[in-house]
Amino acid sequence: MSPRSGINFLRDLPRKYVPVDLKKKMRRVQTRLYAAAGPYYCPVCESRTRRFEPIPNFFLLNAEKNGFPFSPEDSETCNHQRYSCPFCEASDRDRLYALYFRAYLQEQKANGSKTVVDFAPSAPLSNCLRKLIKRSRLNITYRTADLFADTADDKVDIMDMRDYEDGEFDFFICSHVLEHVADDRKALAELYRILRPGGKGVLMVPLVLTIDNIDEDPSVTDESERWRRFGQFDHVRLYSRNGFLERVRDAGFGIHQYNSSSFGPGVFNRNGITEKSVLYVVEK
Repeated sequence: MSPRSGINFLRDLPRKYVPVDLKKKMRRVQTRLYAAAGPYYCPVCESRTRRFEPIPNFFLLNAEKNGFPFSPEDSETCNHQRYSCPFCEASDRDRLYALYFRAYLQEQKANGSKTVVDFAPSAPLSNCLRKLIKRSRLNITYRTADLFADTADDKVDIMDMRDYEDGEFDFFICSHVLEHVADDRKALAELYRILRPGGKGVLMVPLVLTIDNIDEDPSVTDESERWRRFGQFDHVRLYSRNGFLERVRDAGFGIHQYNSSSFGPGVFNRNGITEKSVLYVVEK
């Protein structure tokens, strides 16, 4: 009996013979078995899958309704067709960071300690990083920081991180945060301050490749206008690639850029990441 036929058999039995919880567990097992032969892989939850889920229609429909003039194809790192993992819900950029962080851990030496801070963490990626660090047996402290989330280790305003000392961290993750803050230059200066010399950080924002300059106006509070200009109701700026790189360099950072060739042939496709995606890792 195949896994699929086994599930159908359980489904068709009267409830009194098969507990509901058992049916649910069997369906999850069947889904995993069915996905195990899939061509894709999620490095966040380490699952094989036959597909990744598209980006929720909420974003595409609201962008179109409010007149946002750009499509997902104009973005540098956004796989709207294969956006999230069906098992852990990790986004395509989460999967990109997980690939990099695995390599980062392999480069670390057993002696010495490291401290990592993750701003506005993605739950799937945060869980993954904790597991990878534990598995590595390295002396790495991982903390999360957020201004609003009660579940974060530290309550932090990224534009004024006075609770963090100069050079306190060896590594940070700041993904899709700067487009939300009133003054990204202040945030970049603080990120530079808290990073030790030689430290690194994943620094990513939504980038539109078809514009030359950053469009920003933190005074805009109307959600419809934010959708129209910046592509989301809680964004206050829209980054061009050149504008982003210039602003990051102005803060003092060096920038490493990792594209599909940096990770090897076929890796991006297998992990549901677009070939034009680029990972920006800054260094002090």
